[in-house]
Amino acid sequence: MLYQLLRFPLVILFFVFYKRIYITGKAALPSQAPTIIASNHSTAFIEQILVAGLQKRSVFFWARGSVFEEKWSFPKLFRQVHLIPIWRPQEGLKKMQQNQQIFKDSKEILLKGNLFFIAPEGNSVPEKRLRPFKTGTARLALLAAAEHDFEREVFISPTGVNYTYHCDFRSEVMLHFGTPIPLKNYQTLYHKSPSLAAQQLTKDLKAAIAQEVIIIDSKEDEALTEQLLILMRNEKQHYHDSFYNTHPHRLRLEQSVATTCNQLSKSQKIELSQQTNHYFAQLKQLQLTDQAVQQKGQFSWSNFLRSVLLAPLALLGWMGGFLPVTSARYLRNQNVEDPQFWAAMAMIFSLLTWLVYSLFIAFLGAFFFDWKAILIPPLLVVLQYISFLHQEYLSEFLNNRTYRQLLQQQPQQIQSLQTERKALAVATEYLILSNLSTSSQDQKNL
Repeated sequence: MLYQLLRFPLVILFFVFYKRIYITGKAALPSQAPTIIASNHSTAFIEQILVAGLQKRSVFFWARGSVFEEKWSFPKLFRQVHLIPIWRPQEGLKKMQQNQQIFKDSKEILLKGNLFFIAPEGNSVPEKRLRPFKTGTARLALLAAAEHDFEREVFISPTGVNYTYHCDFRSEVMLHFGTPIPLKNYQTLYHKSPSLAAQQLTKDLKAAIAQEVIIIDSKEDEALTEQLLILMRNEKQHYHDSFYNTHPHRLRLEQSVATTCNQLSKSQKIELSQQTNHYFAQLKQLQLTDQAVQQKGQFSWSNFLRSVLLAPLALLGWMGGFLPVTSARYLRNQNVEDPQFWAAMAMIFSLLTWLVYSLFIAFLGAFFFDWKAILIPPLLVVLQYISFLHQEYLSEFLNNRTYRQLLQQQPQQIQSLQTERKALAVATEYLILSNLSTSSQDQKNL
C-alpha cells in the first residue's frame, strides 16, 4: 500500500531534483516475465527508487542489512516499500545465516511475476567505475529459473544508471536498460555445476552492464575526464535537451569521452590535462562558465523574458517552500555523514518534509476556507519547481552578460580563451573519432 502511494510523489520529486532525466532502452525490459534488474550502484537508494518509480509492476529490492541499523534508518518503513535486508560477511555470521531464507523468499516474490532490483556490486561508492560483482544476483536468478527446470522464462536486465554528479542537486541522470539476458542460456551449465553457472553468469552480467555505464578506469583520470565531459556536453549543446529525454545520444557521448580518456597514453593525458587545467583555471579566474564561452555570450530574449516574467512566481515558490526545503537540508546535514547517502537521503527527507508540510497546509487551509485548500500543496510544489528553473535561467543569462562585459573590457583575453576552447574541442573530437575508428577496426578483425 505504502509502496504504491509513494510512487507518484517520488516521480515528481525526481523531476524536481534532477535538471534532466534520460530514460532509454525501456522497451527492451520484459513486460511480464520474472525479471531481475541488475544495475551499477554508485548511490545508496537513487538507482532503486528511480527504477521503481518508472515501472507499473511492483519492484522489490535487496538492500544491505547495515542500512536497517543506521541511526537515520526506518526499518518498518523500508519493509513497507519492498526493501529486503541482505547480510554481508562483515555484518556477522549470525546475520549471514538469515540469507538462506531471504533467497527462498526472494525467489517466490520473483516467480510471482514481480521485478527485482539488485546491485551486484553489493555496496555503493559515488564514482564512475564498476567494482567487483558478487554472485548473489546470478544465484537468485538461477534458483528461480531452476524452479521450473528453465522452462519458464526468467531474465536479468543489465542496466546502467549514470549521473553527471552523484551528490549534486539539479544535476542530470541517465538510465539505460540493456538487452535482457535469458536464464535459459545457462541451463546446461547449471545442470553440470550450479556454482560454475553462477560464476559465468556473473561474469557475463558485468560485461553487459559495463556496456551501459560511463567508466573512468583510473581515479587519477577523473579530473581530466570530467573537464572533457563539460566541454563536450556544451559543444554538442545538450543544455537544449528537454527535461525528459528518451534518446541514448547523451549517454553514448559521455561513454565515448570516458573511453577515449581511458585509452590515452600517459604522455597524452599529461599534455591534455595541462591544456584543460589552464583553460578551466581561466574560467574560474574570470568567473565564467564553459557554456557562456561556447555560446559566445549570446543574448537570449527567451532567457531574459523567463527571468523577468517568472521572478514573481519564483519568489512565491521560494517563500512557500522555504520551510520544507530548509528542514530537509538540515535533517540531511545532521544525520548523514557518508557522501554516498547524500542525494538519496536528501530525497527521502524532502519527501517526508513536503508530505508533512502539505498535510499541515491542507488542513489549515480547509479550516479557514474549504476543501479547495487541498489544491494549495500541489500549487506550492509547482511554484517551488518554477523557483529552481528561474535560478537556472537567471544564472545562464547573467553568465552570458558577464562574457559580453569581459569581451568589451578585455577583448584579447576573451578571444584567446575562445581560440583555446576551440582547439580543445577539436582535439577532443578528433581523439574520440580516432578511438571509435580503432574500436570498429578491432571488432572487424575479431
